[in-house]
Amino acid sequence: MYYRKVSEYISTREEARRNITTHYTVVMSEISVFNGKEEVKLPSYGIKILQEIFDGEKEKIEIIEEKVINISPYFEKVDKLAQFFKEMTVSPVHLYEVIDDMCEDYISDYDRQAKLCKVAI
Repeated sequence: MYYRKVSEYISTREEARRNITTHYTVVMSEISVFNGKEEVKLPSYGIKILQEIFDGEKEKIEIIEEKVINISPYFEKVDKLAQFFKEMTVSPVHLYEVIDDMCEDYISDYDRQAKLCKVAI
């Protein structure tokens, strides 16, 4: 699936003689939803979390990446979520767990946005 980077927040911390850099990236793609009998294409924003673990400051020893591409058609909501994840230092390993708990709050955004779109006949 094609997506592009829209915004990014970076967190760096030192832990047990390792430096950990985590990138919280808002990505944009497109999704098709149905509004009655019509197919509507909407922008769709998601989050990618990439964590790079370095031994000391030089040697990269591990890269962990996870992404959820379709969270909401509203950039502002997903951008705030990425900022929140950075503040809470959410790791890529826990991304699905956290998003799963929030899914109901975001999934209805697509229905709302599809109702606002009208296809010309």
